[in-house]
Amino acid sequence: MRNATIATAVDSVLDARANRQDFSIPLKQFSLSLNADGDQIVGCIDGRDYVPTWHCLRQMANWHNLPLGILKNLMNPLTKPNGEVISQRDSTDLGLLVSLFKNGIRDGRVDPDKVFKFRTYGDGTLRAMLTDQYAIVDNVWYLEHLANVFADYSEQPFFDHWATDGDTIHGNLRIPGIEAKRSDSEFGGMLFIGNCEIGTARISIAPAVWRQICTNGMMGWAPGLKWSKVHRGEIDLGGLAANITAQIAKQIPLITSGLEAMDAAHSHELVKGVKMSQVIAQVAEQFKMTTGPNGQARQTVAEFTAHEGGFRSLYGVVNAITRMAQDQEPAERLRLEEVSGELLRLNDKGWNRLNVLAGSMEEAKYNKILGVAV
Repeated sequence: MRNATIATAVDSVLDARANRQDFSIPLKQFSLSLNADGDQIVGCIDGRDYVPTWHCLRQMANWHNLPLGILKNLMNPLTKPNGEVISQRDSTDLGLLVSLFKNGIRDGRVDPDKVFKFRTYGDGTLRAMLTDQYAIVDNVWYLEHLANVFADYSEQPFFDHWATDGDTIHGNLRIPGIEAKRSDSEFGGMLFIGNCEIGTARISIAPAVWRQICTNGMMGWAPGLKWSKVHRGEIDLGGLAANITAQIAKQIPLITSGLEAMDAAHSHELVKGVKMSQVIAQVAEQFKMTTGPNGQARQTVAEFTAHEGGFRSLYGVVNAITRMAQDQEPAERLRLEEVSGELLRLNDKGWNRLNVLAGSMEEAKYNKILGVAV
């Protein structure tokens, strides 16, 4: 969603969670089995079967004493070392997983009276298995507090790139009045706002910079800028609200340093003899971007070629990455925007080293990363 007010963001959270229900029940009232077709693991709560998401399966594995590696192995196709699929998993594999889940809690290995919170949705999915030690910070509460923080602003901030599924929120909140004009575009300031009620992410705030020409963003240009809090133990909402307010007051002035980092990135030009595609391949290697013909590395090269070719420098690299990031899922887009911010922290020595590594990359690795046919 683009150009969403805080009020619109609240409405989208309420809409997304309209058909959800939380069950706080002892473990002995929760059971696992396969569905009638034998192609899905289901958890039964109050007489209804729910299909757990991957995130929920990971949580269940933890509480059922099932090693995550076994879960991943039996949920994914059987492959050769080169990635070629030998066979797909079937009901026998999934049935074995169900048995392993049950084995992990037999003989009192987990207190059967231990209470868990299970988050379900009307579409039949089970999204979370949480203990009473997990402190949910309600997304609507968080957003409404943000509205209070900015209530006195003559021009209200709004979200660029807002997304929610009811449980998780990701958004870049553009802050009015923080702007700068450069030869290629206008720039401004924003705050990344994130939270997850079911354990995929902490409640967090981070200063960020947006570029008007492509509305991309980046963050993390200095260590320690991001503030976050884990969802654990009893949370004093009054204290948390005060902390959020203080962090926003602290972080908004730091946005200026991000604009300065963007300007400085122009001076980090490509080392003679090194191609931009080599630098992008090296960045992809270091920061674990997806590879191959349809990978993030190849997409970043395409974005540079189409839009940033006039900037043969670190500036062109970070903007190509954040252009590519806009087509990713919210959590991955955030990670890539943080990668761009981390690249902005490179000094002359760090940038030159990146170029040397890029220029010396073996051709076979380069081709594999960028999905170049040979």
